[in-house]
Amino acid sequence: MDTPGPVSVIIGTYNDANIIEATLAAFAVQSFRDFELVLADDGSDQEYSSVLAAWASRFAHGIQHVTQHKRGFRKARVLNRAIKVSQFDPLIVSDMDCLPHRDFVRNHLAYVEPGVAITGRRTHVSRDVVPSPEKILESGLGFGPLTLIEFGLRGKARIIEHGFVSPILYESRNRRLHGSNFSVCRRDIVAVNGWNEEFEGWGDEDSDLGVRLQHSGVRIRNLRNKVIQFHLLHDRLPMVNLQNEALFQRTRVERTKKARIGIAESNAADFTVRRYGAADCGSTTSNC
Repeated sequence: MDTPGPVSVIIGTYNDANIIEATLAAFAVQSFRDFELVLADDGSDQEYSSVLAAWASRFAHGIQHVTQHKRGFRKARVLNRAIKVSQFDPLIVSDMDCLPHRDFVRNHLAYVEPGVAITGRRTHVSRDVVPSPEKILESGLGFGPLTLIEFGLRGKARIIEHGFVSPILYESRNRRLHGSNFSVCRRDIVAVNGWNEEFEGWGDEDSDLGVRLQHSGVRIRNLRNKVIQFHLLHDRLPMVNLQNEALFQRTRVERTKKARIGIAESNAADFTVRRYGAADCGSTTSNC
């Protein structure tokens, strides 16, 4: 990218009311701030509107909140709709329970380009070490290397080696796409029709997208020590979803590029979009 301009940050969410303000605070203090937030909400039963209205003014292009009715785990579907309503390009994708390093957006923008998608890893931290939203606004997350080492020794953090930005040796050969931490140009994800909505229930929907991007000629770079985020520890999700495993295997064997049900099939009538702050003032633009 030549001159960074407005971008869209898409955040997958389901409930998370106990952490939403800390996540919003971490995005509000980013070193690069010319972006909108788009929440892709898989049918939360918790009410966000007052929180989003209170925080929207801290973001240059406001907040959009895309929701769908809860009918099981259908994250792929609502993420596709979030892409449709997002205003800018490129797209950075994260999850509500992942707190971004202050240079998270800036570093994604430094490397994403047409034909190149960026992904990263994440350090896991205990919820009880996360500062209050007010503290984050005042002085950031405060998760420097020494603090992370201390957390690790106390059993409050895992995989701390991915929690700092490095000027060297920051790229991994692992090309697996991590759905909570990646960026892509709009035309590249539209070309593969986004996430495959045949994937329901947890597992493999992001890996499937990554493989299809590669089948279409997009290079995936894993910048594990450039695009940094801190994932909140929680109970482990189930590791096996036989239906999704079969779908993923089909993608690999058939070298599929386009999702059978994806962005192109998204129906606006099936979703609700609420806009807070400046989110209803822009239009889709492209820097890719």
